Formats: sequence, C-alpha cells, structure tokens
Amino acid sequence: MRSARRVSRRELEACAAFPAGSCGPGAGGGLQSPRDHTRAAVARDRLQEPVTERGAEREATGSEACEEAVICAIMCASVKYNIRGPALIPRMKTKHRFYYVTLFSIVLLGLIATGVFQFWPHSIESSSDGGVEKRSIREVPVVRLPAASPIPERGDLSCRMHTCFDVYRCGFNPKNKIKVYIYPLKKYVDDAGVPVSSTISREYNELLTAISDSDYYTDDISRACLFVPSIDVLNQNPLRIKETAQALAQLSRWDRGTNHLLFNMLPGGPPDYNTALDVPRDRALLAGGGFSTWTYRQGYDVSIPVFSPLSTEVVLPEKAPGPRRYFLLSSQMAIHPEYREDLEALQAKHKESVLVLDKCTNLSEGVLSVRKRCHHHQVFDYPQVLQEATFCVVLRGARLGQAVLSDVLQAGCVPVVIADSYILPFSEVLDWKRASVVVPEEKMSDMYSILQNIPQRQIEEMQRQVRGRC
Repeated sequence: MRSARRVSRRELEACAAFPAGSCGPGAGGGLQSPRDHTRAAVARDRLQEPVTERGAEREATGSEACEEAVICAIMCASVKYNIRGPALIPRMKTKHRFYYVTLFSIVLLGLIATGVFQFWPHSIESSSDGGVEKRSIREVPVVRLPAASPIPERGDLSCRMHTCFDVYRCGFNPKNKIKVYIYPLKKYVDDAGVPVSSTISREYNELLTAISDSDYYTDDISRACLFVPSIDVLNQNPLRIKETAQALAQLSRWDRGTNHLLFNMLPGGPPDYNTALDVPRDRALLAGGGFSTWTYRQGYDVSIPVFSPLSTEVVLPEKAPGPRRYFLLSSQMAIHPEYREDLEALQAKHKESVLVLDKCTNLSEGVLSVRKRCHHHQVFDYPQVLQEATFCVVLRGARLGQAVLSDVLQAGCVPVVIADSYILPFSEVLDWKRASVVVPEEKMSDMYSILQNIPQRQIEEMQRQVRGRC
C-alpha cells in the first residue's frame, strides 16, 4: 500500500512552443521505487545531507503568462543568421539549428522577462556584430588543472537577479543590446594528463553554434552581458565533477560564476539523481532540464526541455483537433514496475480506449528499436503512434525531465505529466495549463476518470495549443 504524499506544485503553465526531449536515456539507479527516489532527491536538494524520508512540502506560486510576447520575441530573434562565430564540427541540420536557436532565444527571453527587466530596462532587439572569425577544434590549447586548483562553491540556492546578477556588465553595447560571449574551446587535463572531459557532444556544439550564429553573439569579452563556457555539462553522466568545477573556476571572467550561463539537460547521477547539476557552480545561472521546486531558483534559473532527436528527425503530419483512436496512451519503455502495474490496471479496466506500450522483443534484425513500440506482439511505429491518442502519459523516471515530452508535443497529443515537484520548461513565461494535464503521482490510478471529466471542447482547445506551437 502506498503512503499518501502531498507535494505542493508550482502553478502549472503551458508551453507547446517547440519539442523538448533528451540527450540520452537516464540510467536506472539503486532506488527501490520512483516515489522513494522523489523523497530522497528532495531531502538531498533541500538539506544537502544524507538521504532521509522527511516529508517535504512547499507552497510555490507561478508567475503570470506572457505568451504572445514570447512568441513575438522568438520570431524576432530567429529571423536572421550570419555565417560566423564558432564552427566546431560540421554544421547542424536545419531542423536541429531551428531547435537550438529557438531554445537559446527562449532561454535568453526567460532570463530577461523574469529578472533582468526588473533592474535593466534595455532592448533585446537584434543587431549585427561583424568580423567574427570562426573557431575550430584544431590546435585547441591544453590547460593543466593542478589537484589543488580552486573549486567554486556549490550552487547558491539563494541567488536571485537582484543579488547575484551584475546588470552593470550589460550596458556597454550600442543601443544597449544584450551580448553573449562564448569562451574559446580548450582541452582541460589533470596532473596526470588525463582529459577532464570527453570530446564536446554534438548537441552542445550545435547549441554553441546556434548562439554564435545569432545576433546576440560577440567575440569581444568586454562587451558581453552573458558568458557561456565551451565546457560541455549537458549530460552529467560522463563528467568528472570536481575537475569540471575547477575548469569553470579557471575561466577569465568567472568571478564566482556571475553572469555565466550553463546548460544542462541530464542532471544528477546514481543513486540519488539530484534534480540540478551537481557540478559546483556558485552564482552561475543554470538552464536545466529536470528542475524540482527545491532546486529551481525562481526568476534566476531557466527550466528547459530535454532534447529528443526523434522530435527533429521525424516529420509528423498535422491532425485536426478531435477524438482519437485511443483516449490514453503510454509509450515509455523504462517504467518502474509499480507505475506499469497502475497503467496496465487502467488498460484492463478501460479496454481498447487505453494503450500501454513497451519495448519490442520480436523485431527483425536491422530494425531500429528506438522507432518501434509494442503491445504484446503488435508493433507500432514511434513516434507516429502518439498521433493516435488524445492524451499521452509523460511519466517521471530516475530523472524528472523526460524526452517523451518532446515527442508528445510534436505529435499533437495532450501530455499528462506525472512527476511530482517537476518544473515544466519555461513555466515562468508560458502557460502549461492550456496544453497539458498534471496528475499527482499518488492519483495515478484515478488518471482516467480525471481526464474524462475534462469537457471535449476544452480538450480540443488543448490539442490546438499543443500542436500549434511545436
């Protein structure tokens, strides 16, 4: 029997602006159940001490949505790109470029709308910054990090724009345009000459390229308002935590991380899977996927989606709002047995209106399993099958942020988010209530009846909101 647990949730607000997915799957851990993991992660995030089963409750209020301004700003920020800035590896595909340009534009807008505008009423209009030379991965300088190199403090949870952000760095540009500087790529090694990190990931390279191709980029560090390291922390799994922190502290303008922006989509690691990047970063702003209410610094950090390659590689036709073949669908494969038991119970009760898919075990050789899902011996194309459902389950795993959210939005299926304390992407500027349903983990067995109580007219409006902004 499950213990009842109430977690106060931030006002749920809705983004269907674009797909959100993942850099890679999160591995499992030694956790006994996902609900045990939630309690453990909250305890560690809140107290920074060994895991206990303390109850955690937090009242959080959401900020008012500013959706039309967001869409307008994205369009303005994404109109024009010059071939300049860092070209680390071959250029990204157009779809990937659009995703990362849009991601960066909204991250920048989120930072401004939730914080900087309170203290610095300047323009974010586009401007041209000519004469920027391309960077290359050839002849990258090597930086040795002695074992005694300084380490930044752990992320300051008290940081807000008025306490940790230096707005005076943002006033040195013509017409007061925000400028972003990307540090030159370097290879960091320890005393033994062992690299601190592996080669920069394709995803992070594409993100840096999107930034450097945008009109916000500057190669003049003295003109920069924001600083982005060329140190890849998108995925925490391969990171050497201490050495990565030491590399950050070596940056020429680090200054306790002031005005530095880090991107992380897969935070935490086994067995606890904390909901924010474990690399000590002091005052640095974090654009992170998988924030909880305990680790998210409202008005300072930015919650971003976890990237999904399928969302950009598969083109799905747009479907008109209305009833679908399945009322409720679950497509995630690595679901904890406790959750799968609940889903299969719903399927047994509601028969053909609920479809619970799993990993395929009967595929022919050469068939990509990532593009297939199975129900017993019946094979479905993924993510195409998502378009056959009205509601699609987005269930937490070892990490709160999941790739499936991206695929669900791209398919025009209304997401049913089951991840207590999860901060949805860009929730401070986008209204999630218009395009999603959030169900507490303890109410999962009641999910079908909760969804049935939503009027059909409202469901169709949610479908329009979801697909219309992908």
